[in-house]
Amino acid sequence: MKVLIVYYSRSGQTRNIAEVIAKKLGAELEEIVDHRNRKGLLGFFTSGNEAHLKKVIPIERLKNEPAQYDLIIVGTPIWAGNLSTPIRSFLMEYRVQITKLAFYTICLGSDPQNVFLEAEEIVSQKPIALMNISYRNIKKQNHLEMVDTFVKNIKQNLKEKRSI
Repeated sequence: MKVLIVYYSRSGQTRNIAEVIAKKLGAELEEIVDHRNRKGLLGFFTSGNEAHLKKVIPIERLKNEPAQYDLIIVGTPIWAGNLSTPIRSFLMEYRVQITKLAFYTICLGSDPQNVFLEAEEIVSQKPIALMNISYRNIKKQNHLEMVDTFVKNIKQNLKEKRSI
């Protein structure tokens, strides 16, 4: 089973989780790159505003073609209660190449339901596994347990799909 983890990370937290998942699944990593300055307080507010307006922005072409993978795991921070703009752009551009999807979010405390629903609508499929990690989970050091459960759910779901 070929797995690709596609993520966007402004602060590094989403990247850290992607790397942990990749080790556990033997997956390849692909970071979404946009060329907006998202550093500091101004970058934080600009990013939140773009997400709130549901903007689609230019992103760099991926090195790996999602169609070549059996599963795409997408990781995104939640910005202003919405998908990050780079991940929305990725999903819009590559949605027809995604055959199976799992999805995780990193947030300050936002409810991830709208983000999960928007991703599902864009790719026209229900993710096989979902995970939301808050900064509180990271601070309390229980995020690694959550990642283990997420990976276990992915493996279980893939096993069930193969036996059908």
